[in-house]
Amino acid sequence: MFVFSIKTSKKQLVSLLLCLAALAGIILLAVSWPSEPVSVTVPAPDEDARVEYLQQLGYQPGATHSEVREVLIPDEFDEVFTQYNELQKVAGMDLLPYHGKRAKVYTYRIFNHPQGSDVAAHLYVYDNKIIGGDISSTAMNGFMTGLIQL
Repeated sequence: MFVFSIKTSKKQLVSLLLCLAALAGIILLAVSWPSEPVSVTVPAPDEDARVEYLQQLGYQPGATHSEVREVLIPDEFDEVFTQYNELQKVAGMDLLPYHGKRAKVYTYRIFNHPQGSDVAAHLYVYDNKIIGGDISSTAMNGFMTGLIQL
């Protein structure tokens, strides 16, 4: 049979309790900290909702989309798609949670952009929600921005 004897002072006991409380606080913070950034999604169950969303951003889109295509968001982002996703993050969106998923891209012509008339909006829609997109020019020296307010 073994007998252990520990002699501690009140100061040592208080120090031990403070360390345990700090450790519990760190563990609680680590568990409750969000693991992925929250990205904005916008409900878009139909054409009217997508057009209304663009109008809320200040754009005057055509009443219907001019093109729709299905795209696969890659499992692993290459350099180009990583830069495109950075553009999404500026607008509060993120395509990373949708890697490996198929999304539809709706293209709308924009009629009131200050850069001219060759401007289009592309909306990435997954599960009837807008998860990303861009505003871009089809002109020779065009531009591309995220879905930000005009």
